[in-house]
Amino acid sequence: MLGWGKIVAVVRCCRRLFAAVLVVWLTAGAAASAQGIGDLEEYRLGSGDRLDITVFGHPDVSGEFEVGGSGRVTLPLLGQVTAAGLTVTELTDRIAAALDRNYLVDPRVTIEVLNYRPYYILGEVNSPGSYPYISGLSVRQAVAIAGGFTRRARESPVVVIRDTENGRETLEVNLDAPVLPGDTIEIERRLF
Repeated sequence: MLGWGKIVAVVRCCRRLFAAVLVVWLTAGAAASAQGIGDLEEYRLGSGDRLDITVFGHPDVSGEFEVGGSGRVTLPLLGQVTAAGLTVTELTDRIAAALDRNYLVDPRVTIEVLNYRPYYILGEVNSPGSYPYISGLSVRQAVAIAGGFTRRARESPVVVIRDTENGRETLEVNLDAPVLPGDTIEIERRLF
């Protein structure tokens, strides 16, 4: 039978252990989140991205817009503006320049991506398909969302197909690599 002194000591030890695990978990989560944010700074817009475009002082020109299948977003006053392949900063500058040139004096434009286009996962996972993008997503997490590996899956390396400013690239990555919106993840079958 344990005395009160030993019970208190065990509880204190468990609290310290829990605190240490919590610190490690939060630090790892912050690092993964920062990695995801860094990758999205250079993110290129594409069809299916939903944008909140605000022109300060002009609510009639502001609103939520989606990048259409043609890669363009249709805006009041400007009509169709090409967005696909541009970063948020580049699109912001393009819209501000067009509004300044033709309609408004020194417009202040901000753009926020409300919903990123989905990513795709196929091959040796239990539920292949299209999934909504979550900021900071890794290949490991994408596989978990898709129901995990099948018993015949080759777990590493994994093939990621990504559209970049230089065209479509095929990358072989590990499970901790970041996933970007629009990526296609292929889990190949192992030989044995």
